[in-house]
Amino acid sequence: MPFTTFAPSPEWTDLIGAVVISVISGAVSITQRIARGQPPSFIWVCSEFLTAILCGYLMYSAYPTLEPYLPEWSTPAIAVAFVAHSGGRVIQEIERRFLGNR
Repeated sequence: MPFTTFAPSPEWTDLIGAVVISVISGAVSITQRIARGQPPSFIWVCSEFLTAILCGYLMYSAYPTLEPYLPEWSTPAIAVAFVAHSGGRVIQEIERRFLGNR
């Protein structure tokens, strides 16, 4: 039996790349909030990461459908990073509007 190497499919590597980009976006968002003076808590750190991953994954899934409507320079990585970051901002704005400034 010949030895075969493990080579992940392009779909898996793209998905892993989208998750990594989303996690980095979540880390940037958390760092920004800490730099603005918000004391970290386990709940909002988890919610920031999960929001970034969710939004990034949704864009990763929707990109093939939306690609004709996006600018030419918008690659899948740029689209995932933009949506992962802006998704967190949208959630924060919704929190501010419904819960007030806390």
